[in-house]
Amino acid sequence: MNTNKIMQIFDRLKSLFIKVPFQETENELDELPKNVISSLNQQIQALPCHPKYVKILQSTLEEALCQWQENPEANELVILSSSIEPLSQIIQTALVNWSDENIRNIKLLSWSNRPKDFLKIVSKLQNDLGLSAKLDVDCNSGKFQELVVIPCLEFCFLRHIHGLDGIEFLRNRIFQDHSRFWLIGCNSSTWQYLDYIYNINSYFKKTLLLPTMTGEEVMEWLTPVITKMEFKKNDLDEEKQFAKMQEHFDDLSYIAQGLSSSVSQLWLKSLTMANIENLDSQETEKENILVEYHQIKSLDLPELSGNDRYLLFSLLLHKEINLSHLALSLGESESRIQFQIQKLLRMGVIQRLNNLLSIHPTYYPKLRKHLKKYNFITDLIE
Repeated sequence: MNTNKIMQIFDRLKSLFIKVPFQETENELDELPKNVISSLNQQIQALPCHPKYVKILQSTLEEALCQWQENPEANELVILSSSIEPLSQIIQTALVNWSDENIRNIKLLSWSNRPKDFLKIVSKLQNDLGLSAKLDVDCNSGKFQELVVIPCLEFCFLRHIHGLDGIEFLRNRIFQDHSRFWLIGCNSSTWQYLDYIYNINSYFKKTLLLPTMTGEEVMEWLTPVITKMEFKKNDLDEEKQFAKMQEHFDDLSYIAQGLSSSVSQLWLKSLTMANIENLDSQETEKENILVEYHQIKSLDLPELSGNDRYLLFSLLLHKEINLSHLALSLGESESRIQFQIQKLLRMGVIQRLNNLLSIHPTYYPKLRKHLKKYNFITDLIE
């Protein structure tokens, strides 16, 4: 066995035992039980989108549709957000009970993941959206008054030699077909990547980057979850408790760069049990816990290798991706990257939900800065 092979095996074994940095708080504190964290996470995931996002999206869409009536070539609107924000949910929520006099029909791409066989992605796009292989309208014959919605553009491509056919098809169709209006949601890092590859900003003139949220706005959004919890009062009256909590959320929002998904996860990390000395195991199972929160001092990334960075960059571009597609995007076998995924899962840098891998919101702000430092394409503007 040659030396390089031995070193590769050694690096793999070493990675299995790598230490994960502890997230410091002001004191050594008692974390919430896993069942409580899981319950809180489920409650957060079930929350409706913040009205701020819905109103901004609706008003921008209505303005863009008016412009389309005057200028048929202005037939698209791209909504951008970070890869950790639930943009598909925001777009679909904004369209519920929404109507516009210029739109009679809405066609929504129904995918919840990218197609298994990405080589057939163009035909799958055509079938799902009811589009023919060739342009089927005379752009001068009047409008169909149809809105085509692609909530997650990332599902239409794979970073692979044949994985961009879907993007090319959509780009060309939108450029040629002015009889439909196209609403597209996309991760802003992916958009930067596609602009680098295709100069896509030259084709899509109208984009909206969803704004960040203040600590107060995130606290307002999480209120249905917060009100179900019992917090330690520390001899403070209600007004001072509220002010203290708002200050806490302002701090979290600053650390998370105003990204609501990251703020909510940092908030969970800041919660600890206040009455641990009076609890027995049965009470923790019942989630009957007095809670307090503490300021998070640091949020350092674990030590990452060059291969880790390439894998994380691929996750960033694809937003959510299964193991087989991730392996294809990296040009590696599934078995070769499985150990690496397990390591990153243990570190907490990535997460796996419904067999789809993605960047964990807690680490996203630091991670994109880290990748930018190593000259990866990100949406970070400094």
